[in-house]
Amino acid sequence: MRLFKIFNIQIKVSYLFFLILVFSMFFNCFDQLSVFVVVILIHELAHCYVSAYYNIGISEIKFFIFGGIAKFREHIEENSKQEIIIASAGPIINFVLIFITLLIIDKFHIEKGYIIQLFLTANMVVGLFNLIPVLPLDGGRIARGIVGNYLGIKRATYMIVGLGYCICILLFVIGIYVSLVYNIEYIFISFLSVYIFFSNKKEKEKIGLISIKNLVLNKKSLFNEGIMDVKHIIAMESVDIKSIFDEFTLEQYCIITITDAAGKVIGSLSESEIIDAIIEYDDNITLRELIAGE
Repeated sequence: MRLFKIFNIQIKVSYLFFLILVFSMFFNCFDQLSVFVVVILIHELAHCYVSAYYNIGISEIKFFIFGGIAKFREHIEENSKQEIIIASAGPIINFVLIFITLLIIDKFHIEKGYIIQLFLTANMVVGLFNLIPVLPLDGGRIARGIVGNYLGIKRATYMIVGLGYCICILLFVIGIYVSLVYNIEYIFISFLSVYIFFSNKKEKEKIGLISIKNLVLNKKSLFNEGIMDVKHIIAMESVDIKSIFDEFTLEQYCIITITDAAGKVIGSLSESEIIDAIIEYDDNITLRELIAGE
């Protein structure tokens, strides 16, 4: 549901968010929810401000049952440096707000009342939580950007997604434990970990499509120049085409030589043919099945 606009950015809220609103009133914690919503909005607006610097538009900021998220008009994953800086902006503004608030309290000798303490806590929680290295959280984006500088964005995504699975499972177990031992309200941690688990999984699927798009666009540009570097890959016929695709790079055009179990060459495929096959068929088909179907 649309609420209002800030700096031409549409602010939306999920209908399920109203469920949290009702619960907050029932459990007498509406003020905590309100402060967290304000802090999350500031956090997301920080992402928007930095992305605007890179001419990357934000279509909307949406609040849902587990928090809020800014939706980019472009794929910030395509540039590791930009992804690191944009992702860092959110947690940084949270810590800056904590520093400024404490500075004002000390300078003017203001008593640290309930709302001020809640504001400090909300910024600390939102800032630290978003630094967890799980996609699509800011920490996951920062980690991917750093690793991507060395291994490439695709391999970095696979690595961070794998780490994310482990962290989500750990958070799920912690949520169950503290809810049983301390307070049932902590079961929220387990529900949140399940949501992040599946969001993390989507990032892996998303990066595959982005990689295909970038490979096509970059190779088209290189073809227009009339010359390009080549990367030769020798693979057995039993290898699936997804494994071959994982070896592709943006800087080189790949030629795949296919051999049988005895090492005899039985055919060859170009990078373009592999990409076409991934789009048309299941990416788990083998090279043998691909050349047999030609």
